[in-house]
Amino acid sequence: MKETSADLWQPQPGHIMRWTVTPGDEGEPARLGLHQRRLLARGLGAPTEWHAAVFDVDGAVDVEALEQSLKVLVARHSSLQLEVLEAGAVVRHRAEAMTWTHLDCSRTTSNEETRQAVVDLVNAGCALSGYPSFVPLGISRPDRSTIVLAMHQLHCDDWSVPVIADELAGLYAQCQAEPDSAPPMPTSFLAAVGEPAAHSVEPDDPRLDTWRRLLQATDGELPTFPLSVGRSEAVRRPATVVRRLADAEEIDALTELADRHGVSTYAVTLLALANAVSQLGGPERLDALTPVDTRRGGAARPAVGWFTTTAPLSIHAGRSGADLKAADRAVRDGMQLADVPLDEVIGALGGSEAPESRDAFLVSWLDYRHLPGAADAAARAACHVSSAGRADDVQLRLSRTADGLFVRARHPEGDLARSTLFALVDAWVSELRALSADGLRPNLTLSGSA
Repeated sequence: MKETSADLWQPQPGHIMRWTVTPGDEGEPARLGLHQRRLLARGLGAPTEWHAAVFDVDGAVDVEALEQSLKVLVARHSSLQLEVLEAGAVVRHRAEAMTWTHLDCSRTTSNEETRQAVVDLVNAGCALSGYPSFVPLGISRPDRSTIVLAMHQLHCDDWSVPVIADELAGLYAQCQAEPDSAPPMPTSFLAAVGEPAAHSVEPDDPRLDTWRRLLQATDGELPTFPLSVGRSEAVRRPATVVRRLADAEEIDALTELADRHGVSTYAVTLLALANAVSQLGGPERLDALTPVDTRRGGAARPAVGWFTTTAPLSIHAGRSGADLKAADRAVRDGMQLADVPLDEVIGALGGSEAPESRDAFLVSWLDYRHLPGAADAAARAACHVSSAGRADDVQLRLSRTADGLFVRARHPEGDLARSTLFALVDAWVSELRALSADGLRPNLTLSGSA
């Protein structure tokens, strides 16, 4: 599954149609996870942050089949039934009581016109307040059409996007052939969130040591990108860079290197990033945050919702086996924190759930090859499109596909930030190529590794 940003997306023109959804009841009170509660704390007027599952189907859009598919999809996932009321309360609506309305929108003649029309509809329809905070769309063409389901972060995380693309494509095909069929029910997001529980993490819990070390190194603040990007001049408008870091052969070679020495490919990639930052005048130690998936068990793999927490990372630059092992330990320490709810981490460390006033430096990793729909992603032209958003710090989203390793970098607007990101990516690519092409040369030998 390819990944891009709304400001870089180039959908083909066609006949744009959409659906609106009206809930048929007042809804039942629902509890959210920490991420959604922080979304609410930022205010209902905050800029829209959304993800879109995009894929192609043969022929013109079958309106009846797509509408039925969407109804089944929403009924299967409790996270898609949530509404934030004006007062900030959250309710869950019954899918069977919803009214769906199909609307013809416009016919476009260029990629740019199509992109702008779709993004305008999504930005307006994925607002945090009101129901739904998602927008179903079709871009119909006689030979091959595009289906889009864009969702506010209230409804989904990154993992959810390929799940939605795969499931909706399957439902669409089934509704054309067998209208009443549907796959097994996945884990419910609301059931996973559950009721508030007493804190199970004590302040002396060793799992909190990773957080303590990072916060001590950053004077209690969340980490920031260590190179100059002109934050004081940033206007917080969309600015994105998407680049391929390694082709399929190069990333396979890096994985072979990682496998031989008992570390993850993500750890190798992070070490190369730390080296690139150091080469450009940054510190020898790279501090960042990383998202960690919290899905557990087979039924959770096709679950849609925010099954994600955040963990700290500290990676030291270097080219020895010890450096690579240390990077891998940092990743594994972060993964262990997936079992500790972030609100409990904050409470145990004496903090609060108040939202941060600024972004933090974040590096994420998602291997789309192992997520639902991977085998059919290329044939469907499946794509994960994210809102261009805004940023006063750098956020690096790494995605691995059958075509290689890619990075989507969100950064503050401005020439300084853009030139810094291009220089970083160039240095990062050089580090990765050196590792993939000659990972066992003397200064990269992983002596003593298992």
